[in-house]
Amino acid sequence: MLNKNGDVERLLGINMDMTEVKQLNEALYQEKERLHITLDSIGEAVICTDSDMNVTFMNPVAEKLSGWPQEDALGQHILAVLRITFGDTGPVMENIHSGDFSRMAIEQDVVLHSRNGGNHDIHYSITPLTTLDGQSIGSVLVIQDVTESRKMLKQLSYSASHDSLTHLANRVSFENHLKRLLQSAGENRQRHVLVFIDLDRFKAVNDTAGHAAGDALLRELSSLMLSMLRTGDFLARLGGDEFGLLLPDCTADSARHISERIINNINDYHFVWEGRLHRIGASAGITQIDADNRVASEVLSQADIACYASKNSGRGRVTVFEAQQHYMQKDRYALPPDEQWRMVNENPLLLIAVAIAPPRVPESTSFYLLTLKLWNSAGEMTDGETFRSAGMESELQQALDRRVFNEFFREFAGHIALKGFGVALPLSGAALTNTALIDELLALLDGSPLPARLLHLQIHSECLLSEDENLSVSLQRLRDRGCQLVLTHVGRDLELFDKISRQLFSYIIIDSELIRNVHCNLMDEMMVTIIHGHAQRLQLQTIAGPADLPLVMDTLSGAGVDLIYGETISAPQPLSMLLNTSYFAIN
Repeated sequence: MLNKNGDVERLLGINMDMTEVKQLNEALYQEKERLHITLDSIGEAVICTDSDMNVTFMNPVAEKLSGWPQEDALGQHILAVLRITFGDTGPVMENIHSGDFSRMAIEQDVVLHSRNGGNHDIHYSITPLTTLDGQSIGSVLVIQDVTESRKMLKQLSYSASHDSLTHLANRVSFENHLKRLLQSAGENRQRHVLVFIDLDRFKAVNDTAGHAAGDALLRELSSLMLSMLRTGDFLARLGGDEFGLLLPDCTADSARHISERIINNINDYHFVWEGRLHRIGASAGITQIDADNRVASEVLSQADIACYASKNSGRGRVTVFEAQQHYMQKDRYALPPDEQWRMVNENPLLLIAVAIAPPRVPESTSFYLLTLKLWNSAGEMTDGETFRSAGMESELQQALDRRVFNEFFREFAGHIALKGFGVALPLSGAALTNTALIDELLALLDGSPLPARLLHLQIHSECLLSEDENLSVSLQRLRDRGCQLVLTHVGRDLELFDKISRQLFSYIIIDSELIRNVHCNLMDEMMVTIIHGHAQRLQLQTIAGPADLPLVMDTLSGAGVDLIYGETISAPQPLSMLLNTSYFAIN
């Protein structure tokens, strides 16, 4: 201290123990080191910035992704280091917050272009850093490289809407596009055209040259047809050798001209396979879509009828639908009504049993799918599904269901009850809307020794599209009585799962179209896995087939499918033969 003369009189000193300060500094240093090690080790790119968005830190993943070493990036504005665009060739991002993943849908295409020339699909989020009193001191940017996952999503989306063989749009995509045209016809009074194209003599190529030749022919003809369409026209493979063509903003005359050009080119097409020339042809049916004709089922039926008229008139031609064509049979075999009724009421029926078993324990049969075979008066056999899909009237569908169930309960139900295994009989949508027929079925079940739990019923997935109230009531009645319900033909249209009730159905059967090449087609395998995942969410068991090859069985097992059918399980056999064997189920 100083006296009044300014001289030092005495000194005061303060002794401080710095141990705690040193310990605090050491703890802060260690925490900082742990933080840096953590940021360097994680799989995402991490970039820290100051309050002006200038880079203050980058972890190694960020360096690799951006192509910028940390020492070059320090002090640079974040958007000088990261060149980000919306889409591969879209506009450059000018505000880093405009692409923040946390604020956007996951499907948003945000692309980071590396300083080294590559690019990556990314998702990213920004977290602000603030002091205790809320002052901004910077931000932390976390970037995920989603290139592979986005590529997979795009492939799945493509697979769900395209035919894997021809790469044309598939039936689901076709029906969605048709819905949009039907809507525009009503709202904007636009006129469009629907064309069905059916190949002639295609089966002969498959039978004589093999399926590889048939596949190659379908690919070639698909390319041929695409080359003759206008911009905006929509061509799809509907299945087998059938194609659908949608011509927006088109008159019937213009559509006839386009269709005739396609048909003539197919008729003249020379297909050579292994040195042998094969000649085929095609037939087409046309119908106009406008404000007065825009019901999906009607326009599809009209194009189908017109296409059949082309085939019935000698093939290789184009027919425009006319109202008087309604009397024509739509089925491919042109069976007259009296022959159809004769097949249902008088000709022999045969029930074929197809074993269903877990892929990991194929010798342990869970139950049997029953399929139907019918004979026409010429002695030719037709499977029940083909017969039903050939434009049968509701009354005929119901008559067939009634006969099948009467014969089943009269001849087989008692034996099945003794054996103790379950069976799944097909039941049409027409039967489900007929309350009296469901009453008859339940009365047959009540008067039978067969426990209701052993009776499974196959319901086509198209039934879920019906708005008939009787259908849902009938399904509930059958389920309440103890029957198991099996939903069949579940395919690429995943919106179907929004209509499936876990309280009603126990099983779903994946559409066989997805199974044929599942062992060698990654997209089909992934679609099966997705369908199985949706089924698991609804607590439903999945069934898939035909698994005629061990590779198919192994693939389905790897995808998690619960049950399969096919030659790897057992060969189909008449139900009567199955019941006469010494087989006894463990139930």
